[in-house]
Amino acid sequence: MILRLVIADGSQSPAVAESVEVAEDGTISGWRSVSGGGVGWFAGQLPAGELAEVRALVDAAGPAPSPVPPPPPDAGDEVLELEATGPVSIAGISDGPGDWPRLAAGSRRLLDRLTDFPRAAVTVEPADPSVARLLHRGADPLRLDLGTIAVRATAWVGYYEPAGDWSGVIEGPGEIEAGPGWTYDIPIGLGDGPHLAVDFAILSGKTRVPVRVKYEPALTQ
Repeated sequence: MILRLVIADGSQSPAVAESVEVAEDGTISGWRSVSGGGVGWFAGQLPAGELAEVRALVDAAGPAPSPVPPPPPDAGDEVLELEATGPVSIAGISDGPGDWPRLAAGSRRLLDRLTDFPRAAVTVEPADPSVARLLHRGADPLRLDLGTIAVRATAWVGYYEPAGDWSGVIEGPGEIEAGPGWTYDIPIGLGDGPHLAVDFAILSGKTRVPVRVKYEPALTQ
C-alpha cells in the first residue's frame, strides 16, 4: 500500500463514508457513498505517470505533522494512512503550501479520480427533461434497495440563477440486483437541465448502506 484515505461524516444524511487506496502496483480501489461520479465500489489501474505523482507526494511528505485539534463530535474526519506514518488525521490540514497540505489535497483528489474506475456502481443522469435515470456501471453486479427513492431536482440557468426546484419520494421495486446494462427511470417534475440528487441504499451482505448519487451538469452563461 502507498496510501489509504478514509473520510467519514455522520452529521449529514446519508452519511459520508468514502475511502480510496493506492497499492504499490498502481491499483486504485475504494468505495463512495455520496458522489457525483457514482456510488458503490470502484477499482482500476492508475497510469504510470499518475502513480509516479502519488509516490512523489508521499516521499516528500516526511514525518507526520503535529497533531491538530480533534474535530467536534458532530463533524466528519479524514484519516490518511501511509506506510511510514500509520493513520494520520488530516481533517484540519487545509490546501496550501507545504508537503503535507499538498499530500492531503492530492489524496482528496484521488477520491474523484476513483470514480473513473467503476467496478460495481450506480450513476444518475437525465434521460429526458422529466426523467432521471439510474445506471449500473462496471462489470460486477450489486444489490440495491429501491423500496423508497428520494429525489431532488434543481434547475439553473445563466450563472447560478435558479429556475425551479422539485423533490419527491417514490416507491420503487424494492430489493433488486443491478448488473451490466441495468437502468431504472424515475419521473421528476421539472424541466430542462436539472441538477439531480437521488437517495436509495446499497446492500452489502446484511448491511443496508444509504447512499446519494448526484448529477451536476456544467452551468452555462
